[in-house]
Amino acid sequence: MKKIQAYLILLLLVTTLVVPAFVFAQQRTQTQPAPTSPIRKSKAVTAGVERDFDEALKVIQEQYVDGRKLDYNNVFKSSIIGMLRSLDPHSNYYDREEFDELKTDQRSEYFGIGASIQTYAYGDQVDTYITATFENSPAQRGGLRFGDRIVEVDGVAMRGKASLEVRDKIRGPRGSTVRVTLERAADKRIEKVDIVRDAVPQPSIPDAYMLKPGVGYIDMTRGFNYTTTDELLDALERLHRRGMTSLVLDLRNNPGGFLDQAIHVAQVFLRNGQLILTQKGRNGYRDNTYESRNSSPDLTPLVILI
Repeated sequence: MKKIQAYLILLLLVTTLVVPAFVFAQQRTQTQPAPTSPIRKSKAVTAGVERDFDEALKVIQEQYVDGRKLDYNNVFKSSIIGMLRSLDPHSNYYDREEFDELKTDQRSEYFGIGASIQTYAYGDQVDTYITATFENSPAQRGGLRFGDRIVEVDGVAMRGKASLEVRDKIRGPRGSTVRVTLERAADKRIEKVDIVRDAVPQPSIPDAYMLKPGVGYIDMTRGFNYTTTDELLDALERLHRRGMTSLVLDLRNNPGGFLDQAIHVAQVFLRNGQLILTQKGRNGYRDNTYESRNSSPDLTPLVILI
């Protein structure tokens, strides 16, 4: 009898200890749902955004007056650009043609005829004219002159077209031939000129000259390309030979470019050890500090236009 009573007490004790623990575990399971994966949460958010975008596009297609004539490249491109602008003012998006043009600009040269052109409107007529030819360029060798009107390029009429469209028609692979039909400014004579395209320098520093005795000026408004530092050093040497004692460096509307070129340009004017910039990456893997390594910088008094 005592043995049975001892078993009952032991069973009651075990039940008292185990059941609350079981109930507590069940409550924790019911009240604490499994944590949501960041990836799953991100997918849920982007799925909602995609639905909103699809709905907005559908409304435009059905309700906008020219909804059936949409340029979808521009529609999606502007959406992407807007998304990037919400991050910072420096991120940008380029379609294939724009990216090819960017790479051409960064090479500091392009393949064409070496002429500056400009579109002018006279009443309802829009025409493109030669405004300058580069020294020793294919255009100069072909006899193109200021004021010549571009009538056709390879048989295609250019009247009414924007200068960028005319430019793209004239440019092409190096060594290829383009036929330009001109109306000569001097006598209005129509003439066809065959020009072989070649590499045309496109410097990132187009001008460097003396503003007045002792004061030099360097135009650096076209970005930091492959040759920018070499062009800057050449310009400084020429201005120093002409007696430069102070300098105006024009960076207004500079679109940026290669980081290493910007660092080298800053290094031209900064003493050894001076901080140029710090770079912070997303995860700390690309954190860098750049300092000048120039033991003989150009210490000419400097004003920078920005």
